[in-house]
Amino acid sequence: MDTRIVNLLSELVSINSVNSTLSQGPGESEIAQFIGQYLHGMKLDAEIQDIAPGRCNVVAMIPGAGQNTSLLLNGHLDTVGVEGMQDPFTLRRKGDRLFGRGTYDMKGSLAVMLLLAEHFTRHPAPMDVWLAFTADEEDKSIGMEHFVANRLPGICPAPEAGIILEPTELQIGTCHKGFAWFEIQVSGKAAHGSRPDEGVDAILPLKAALEELSRIQAELSKLPPDPLIGHATLHAATVSGGHELSVIPARSKLQWERRTLPAESQQKLNRELERVVQAVQAVPGSHEVSGRDFFSRPPYRVADNAKILKRLQNGAPQSRPVGLSFWADSGLLGTTGMDCVLFGPAGHGAHAVDEWVSLKSLVRVYEILKQLILDY
Repeated sequence: MDTRIVNLLSELVSINSVNSTLSQGPGESEIAQFIGQYLHGMKLDAEIQDIAPGRCNVVAMIPGAGQNTSLLLNGHLDTVGVEGMQDPFTLRRKGDRLFGRGTYDMKGSLAVMLLLAEHFTRHPAPMDVWLAFTADEEDKSIGMEHFVANRLPGICPAPEAGIILEPTELQIGTCHKGFAWFEIQVSGKAAHGSRPDEGVDAILPLKAALEELSRIQAELSKLPPDPLIGHATLHAATVSGGHELSVIPARSKLQWERRTLPAESQQKLNRELERVVQAVQAVPGSHEVSGRDFFSRPPYRVADNAKILKRLQNGAPQSRPVGLSFWADSGLLGTTGMDCVLFGPAGHGAHAVDEWVSLKSLVRVYEILKQLILDY
């Protein structure tokens, strides 16, 4: 098994699937074609979904023994960029560690999914097993969004549950935060820097916005934390405005990210945005300000009594339920009512130059998930 995982992961890593909107890479088309052909070689009817130019999902079903249920396994095809890495698309092994872009996040898990497909095409599982290899998880998750809207509703029988093979250090991910992106735009009036009385500075009012964000962050840190994922947080992300040193700036923009907890409401987030807008409006002057929530993804928490959680706990008794700091496609799957857990290998360096995954942990993930499926 070790050799098969290493060889397959080496092929996956050699394919540049850097996210095209996040890091200006080629996207997922080539790796989707590779996985589609790999599954076709097992006589599986793999569907390659073209979502946007260069952006693809791969969906396949491994027929089971006919029980009126099915299980979904999911992994994402894209990786982040490779700046600062040497030979990022060449797999290197040092003992138990397999180095290369995507080994940990999350091509090691894609290899596990493909090897599970090999096993269950030869030895049918008790039920159908669906594989969803999705695009763009590292940016806006248009792959999972497309799958949820266009493919999942047609799967029959509907999957009883989903397992997302994100790296979890062999622990069971039961919840994660969501996020929301906000911005305010301030309009003033341009004028020569020597004649400030003729202009309206659009940048200086941002001080009030930043001070209000600091107050909101302090309030969030004083609320009782979620037992697994801690406090909700926010941070200022980008500031822009002006175009010349000797010109009073006519426009400015501040963007921030808010990491959300499963129990928080959209109304609460809307009130926070309004507080920031009002803080800027209260600054003396004739500037104008507008604010909006321009993108968000929901948090997720699986029910404590979910069957898939109990099954995984029984199959991996040394693994404990944990909350995860990162967002994952489970947030979108969860909006359908599907119970999802996250379970994947151990390693280091997601999004870093020294990314690696533990080979032993990949084998362990394979063994645990194979037995979990057999035990259905």
